[in-house]
Amino acid sequence: MITKDQTLSDENFKVAVVGAGGTGAYYGGALARAGADVKMIARGPHLDAINTNGLQLNSVLLGDFKVNCTATDDMSTIDRVDLVIFAVKSWGTDAAIEAMASGSMVGEGTLIISTQNGIDSEPLLIKAFSAEHVLGSTATVSAMITHPGVVTQAGGPGSLIIGEMDGGPSAQVDTLVERCVGAGLAAESSENIELALWYKFTFICALSGMTALTRKPIGDIFAQETTTEMYRQVLHEVAAVARAKDVLLSEEMVENTFKATKGREPFIIGSMGHDLIAGNPIEIGLLNARVVEMGKEHNVPTPANFAIEAALRPHECGSTS
Repeated sequence: MITKDQTLSDENFKVAVVGAGGTGAYYGGALARAGADVKMIARGPHLDAINTNGLQLNSVLLGDFKVNCTATDDMSTIDRVDLVIFAVKSWGTDAAIEAMASGSMVGEGTLIISTQNGIDSEPLLIKAFSAEHVLGSTATVSAMITHPGVVTQAGGPGSLIIGEMDGGPSAQVDTLVERCVGAGLAAESSENIELALWYKFTFICALSGMTALTRKPIGDIFAQETTTEMYRQVLHEVAAVARAKDVLLSEEMVENTFKATKGREPFIIGSMGHDLIAGNPIEIGLLNARVVEMGKEHNVPTPANFAIEAALRPHECGSTS
């Protein structure tokens, strides 16, 4: 059984990236370049390209580099790893968890961190694999597959915040953060990961919700008074829901998020916006619709998030389904 005081082994650090799309490949690729034994779980042409030519990562933060790593679409073939980076889209969560459990990937000492959007990933992983395996984490990066086997990271801070779900100091968290920092990642530990998760949730509901709603990048959104005000309203509604659930997300933190986002690259579009434009399924149920649901439970008005949900629900399953 893992304890907070247990440190990760320094020998042959093994990582599985469950969902080696833009985000998963960015963090997994950095660890692979630093010497970790990384297995990428992918599919289709992306999987074939990684196995044939390696993973090419073009990054404004890490530089451009190629790593040779094994890719597969069958998680039952992967032996126990030290770390699982859970990076599938929300609609693939249940199937990915079932596939993870079908083999021996998660075993004694395995830690799982999620880079998914939303606030429901950790509870689902804990239910499936137990609390001692799951750490809370938030990942903030703008990365996407630009060609099979090629991932481009063009924006975002590339941050990774990790902490124990029940808070407090943790040797295993500190060791994992050190590994990530050693790989060039902007990683840090948190003793209040619940607040960090809600902070990221607030940010992504506005970024993904508004860029998907308008089909425009944030520069165009902030160039208009009406969309700027709606963006701010989405943030404040999510924070109000957080406080109703006893998560102390202050108005000052919300305004800091708003100001920081206005200072980001003007071409950024949230992941839900990219998926919508590409005709893929979108994560509306995980994001703005989830805010509306929790708002109803706690009598917190969420009209801006409701407007986003109402406009995007018809696109939830994608245009090709």
